[in-house]
Amino acid sequence: MSDNELRVLVERMSAGDREAFNQLFRRLYSPLLRYCCRFVVDEDEAAEIVQDLFVKLWTGRERFKINTSIESYLLRSVRNASLSYINKVRSHDEAHQLLNHDDIDASDPSEQLQSKNLEAAYGKVIADMPEKRREVFLASRFEGLKYAEIAEKLGISQKTVEAHMMAAIKQLKEGLKDFL
Repeated sequence: MSDNELRVLVERMSAGDREAFNQLFRRLYSPLLRYCCRFVVDEDEAAEIVQDLFVKLWTGRERFKINTSIESYLLRSVRNASLSYINKVRSHDEAHQLLNHDDIDASDPSEQLQSKNLEAAYGKVIADMPEKRREVFLASRFEGLKYAEIAEKLGISQKTVEAHMMAAIKQLKEGLKDFL
């Protein structure tokens, strides 16, 4: 599909043409997913990132203005969303690595004490979270549910789930800053 054909589809989509949006989706979803998988190893998460991008594209279609090709715009958007996802996961993984007991010298009482203090602080931060935030965080990190599954389970939007997770990670970073 040429740049001109893609540009026409974008214009039609911006005017509310669902078929034009569907054609864009069918044409660009797979290449965007492959590109996203370069950054995000988990293909389910990569698919969620790309699908979210298309949802945003459709819901914001009336305000959608780009100065480059649609492909360049979407590739840049996927890259940015992937990097945001990686940063969220990385901060969560750092907290879990601190709680990993395999690195603790069982014969060193100070390491055991520090580990117990960290574990207590981690539990306190989670307990101090507002109820919904805590539910979302536990469902994601301990039940392994995807954002869409959490949204369905709790009867809230996926965007609300994302907002709760970002707030939970921020609260964890703040509450565990003495250990990080």
